Amino acid sequence: MIRAISRHLSSRAVTLLASTFYIGLLLNAAVIWRRAEAFPPGTPGWVQAGMTVAEVLLLLSLTGLLLSVAALAGRWSWRLVTSTMLLASAVCAYYMTRFNVVIGYGVLNAVFTTDHEMSGEVVGLWMGGWCLLFGVLPLVWLWRRESPCSLLGALGQRSRLGAWAGVFVLLGLGFLIGQKLHVWTGEAMAQAGDETVLRPSGSVAYAYVPTNWIVGAGLLASNTWQERINQARLVDPGRKFQYIPGTDLSDLVVVFVIGETARHDRFGMLGHDRPTTPRLAATPHVAGFAARSCDTATKLSLACMFVRPEGLESPTDLGPDRIFEDKVFAVYKRLGFHTELFAMQGEAGFYNRVHARSYKLKEMISAQPENAGRPVDDLMLLPEVTAALQRNEARARDGKAPGPVLLLLHTKGSHYLYTRRYPREFARWQPECMSTDEACSRETLLNSFDNSILFTDHVLAETIERLRTRKALLVYSSDHGESIDDNSHFHATPRRVAPPEQRQVPLIFWASDRFLADPVLAQGYRKLEARAAGPLRQQGTGHHNLFASMLGCIGVKSPDGGVTAAHNLCD
Repeated sequence: MIRAISRHLSSRAVTLLASTFYIGLLLNAAVIWRRAEAFPPGTPGWVQAGMTVAEVLLLLSLTGLLLSVAALAGRWSWRLVTSTMLLASAVCAYYMTRFNVVIGYGVLNAVFTTDHEMSGEVVGLWMGGWCLLFGVLPLVWLWRRESPCSLLGALGQRSRLGAWAGVFVLLGLGFLIGQKLHVWTGEAMAQAGDETVLRPSGSVAYAYVPTNWIVGAGLLASNTWQERINQARLVDPGRKFQYIPGTDLSDLVVVFVIGETARHDRFGMLGHDRPTTPRLAATPHVAGFAARSCDTATKLSLACMFVRPEGLESPTDLGPDRIFEDKVFAVYKRLGFHTELFAMQGEAGFYNRVHARSYKLKEMISAQPENAGRPVDDLMLLPEVTAALQRNEARARDGKAPGPVLLLLHTKGSHYLYTRRYPREFARWQPECMSTDEACSRETLLNSFDNSILFTDHVLAETIERLRTRKALLVYSSDHGESIDDNSHFHATPRRVAPPEQRQVPLIFWASDRFLADPVLAQGYRKLEARAAGPLRQQGTGHHNLFASMLGCIGVKSPDGGVTAAHNLCD
C-alpha cells in the first residue's frame, strides 16, 4: 500500500497534501500556539505536548478527509470545494489570529443575520491585505495545479485505487491516534483538576478552521430550519397560564431598553472605578444589578432573554437553547398593552415576534426629514419615544381608551467599533481606538468602551426625563458582554467555553414617582431596591429574571405558575 502511494505521489498528490497542510496547519498556526501556551500552570510537559500533537493530528486528518472526499467526485468538485474552504478559512483565520475570536455558531449567526452595517465595521485594510496574501494568491496557485484524480478515473487502475485506499487508511489512523492521545492527555488534566477539556471532536470542531465554520454553518442552517418549525408550535404563556393584574394598568408606560455589548463591570454605578454612569447614579429610584446574560451573541440572547426559564432547554453541548414558549410580550399583549418598537439595529426576526403593533428600524428612522444630516446614533430613539407617548395621549383626547403602553428600544450601545457609538463630546477617556485597522491596545479599547457606556448613561437618563411625569417603569439590560484585550474585541464564543466577561451584563430598573404612588407597585419595587442594595446585586441575577420581573414589577400575578416567584425581583 505504501509503495502504491509513493508511486503515485505525483503533482496531483502534492496538491492535495499541500492544501491539507496549508488550510489545516498554516492558517491555524496562531491558534495552535495560543492553545499550547494556555495550559494551567503546573501541567506536565508531556501532557501539553501530547494534547497539542493530538489536536494537530485530528485537525490534519479531518481536513485531509474533507478535501479527499471532494476530490473523489472529480476535478470541478475538488476545485469548488477546496476554493471555498480556502477562502472561508482565510477570512476566519484573520479574525482568529488578530482578534483571538472563537468562530462558531454564534459568530456565523451574527454575520449572516445581524446588522450588516455594524458587522462591516470590522472589515478594514488589514483584512483585505490578509485575504489577498493568504486567500487569493494560494487560490491562484491551486487553480494552476493539476487536480487529484477522481474515484471514477481510478476505477480501472489498481495502483490508483490502492493509493486512494492508502490515503483514507492513513487519515483514519491519524484520526484514531489523535483521538486516543487527546483522551489520555485529557484524563491526565482532569485528574489534575482541570475540568474544562472538551471531547476530542469538540476541540477540533470549534477551535480550528475549516471545521469550526463548517460545523457553525451546519448548525446555523439546521437551527434556522428548526426554528421556523418550532415558531409555529411555540406555547403562548398567556394562554397556558392565568395572569391577573394586582392594580390598574390602564395608564402605565413600560419601556424596555435593549443594550448592546455593555458589560456590568464598566458601569460606575455597579462598581467600576470610573464614573461612566454619572446621570443614572444621581437619579432617584434607579436600581442596578450585575447580571448574567443567557447567551453571548445578539440573536441568541434575544431568543432566550425574554422567555420563562421553564420554557426553554439548554443543551449540554455547545449549541443554542431550544425554545418551547413564546416571550413575555405575548402576555403583555393579552394584558392589553399597546406595543411599539424602535431599533437602531436590524434584528427583524426578533422584532416580528414581539407582538408590536408597529416598529421602525434605523433605516426608517434616519430617513425621516427631521433626521436629515444627523449622526445615526442612539439619540435618534428619543424623539420616537416622545412621539409614541403623544400618540397614546391623542387616543385619549379622541375619546379612545389609551391603555397601557410598552415601548421597546433596541440600541447600538457599545457594539464594536466603540468610537462610532458616541458623539465626540462623550470622548472623555483618552486615547481611543479610532479604527479597525489600528493595532489597538487594551487601554485604548477600554477607553473607547467606557466612553460608549458614558453615552449609554446619557441616552437612558434622557429617556427617563421623557417618562418622569408619567406612571412609568424603565428596564435596561444588555444582550451580552465583550472580551476586550490588546487588539481583541469580540463576543459570541460558545457559552460553555466563553470567558466570563462575555456574559457580564447590567440589569437596570427605574420607577417614576407616579409609579411608586401606587401602593401595589411601590411594595414590589421597594423589594427590588432592597435586593439591589444587598449581596444579590453582584450575583444570582440575570436574563432568567426578566420574564417574571417584567410582570411581577407591574403587579401581575399568576395563580397557576406563570410567574416564578424565585425569578421575580419584585417579590
